[in-house]
Amino acid sequence: MKFSAKKILLVRRDNIGDLVCTTPLIEALRTALPQAHIAALTNSYNAEVLARNSALDAVHVYTKLKHRAPGSSILGPLMARVALIHQLRRGRFDLAILARSGFDRHGLNFVRLLGIPHVLGFVAQDGAAVKGITDALPAPDNARLHEVQAVWKLLGPLGIEVTPGPLKVHPDPQRVSEWSKRFTTAGKPILAVHVSAREATRQLSTAKWIAFLHDLRVALPTLTLALFWSPGAADDPRHPGDDTKAREILDGCAGLGIIPCPTATLEELMAGLACCNAFIGADGGAMHVAAACGLPVVGLFENSLFKLAHWYPWQVKHEIVASPTFAIGDVEPQVMAAACVRLLASTA
Repeated sequence: MKFSAKKILLVRRDNIGDLVCTTPLIEALRTALPQAHIAALTNSYNAEVLARNSALDAVHVYTKLKHRAPGSSILGPLMARVALIHQLRRGRFDLAILARSGFDRHGLNFVRLLGIPHVLGFVAQDGAAVKGITDALPAPDNARLHEVQAVWKLLGPLGIEVTPGPLKVHPDPQRVSEWSKRFTTAGKPILAVHVSAREATRQLSTAKWIAFLHDLRVALPTLTLALFWSPGAADDPRHPGDDTKAREILDGCAGLGIIPCPTATLEELMAGLACCNAFIGADGGAMHVAAACGLPVVGLFENSLFKLAHWYPWQVKHEIVASPTFAIGDVEPQVMAAACVRLLASTA
């Protein structure tokens, strides 16, 4: 399909980490096609990942119904979506890229409404033809490729043959300045300890986080510890909050000099992590944001060969702590502390 696309719409509408792992592809598109109009279609949950990204001419955002404000009607998001569809149709894009490492049924359903003549994407694992994908690629071997590498295969038909670079996000400079002031009196290095995770298999108990922090303070008495979490109630349907868990951890670590760092928005998380020097947390959006900020990472993973091969921290120094089971909760605190000590020693 090698042709000169003048207006490209890149579609990535799933989770935060997935979108972060698509940023190398966006950079490659801009470098190879400097005169093209390149836009992204994403959702309100993860759109901040692409804020201030100079490789994009526009970011088009819609709200999934599950992400609407509690108690609000579905009518508002639906009407806004209809208006966005009309706007994108008027944009007359000549290529849509379904930038997911597999068949993107929901993304394709959206793109079908836009009248875009060329649609590039992966077919399903069974290889069956899909109506609406004009330029189809076989599903990548995700068990052997990182998410970055899998999505990267979409560049082949465009004749773009380069090596993928690092993940990139662009935190708001004003927010970064505010976070820097919060850390003004802190010593260096600052370790971001991120304790929130949506999926039950990626959650570590309060008791284990407390034990880890005590072990790490003994091993590295001058290390600054910053506790990051998603604030709010645990039963929030959009994103469960960890205020109770964080309070228990801070109470259990009184005297360790831990800096509380609740981040109510993705914008705050990006800016806060940009001011730290290293990160520990479960595989997920925050871990990939940390890697995109250039932080060395200790990643906590379930015992899954697929996840270890497909979602490790991309192009940053890292230590992987894999659970003996398919639950991060079975990781031992002393193993986490030892991994942090090794990582920080290697980056000193």
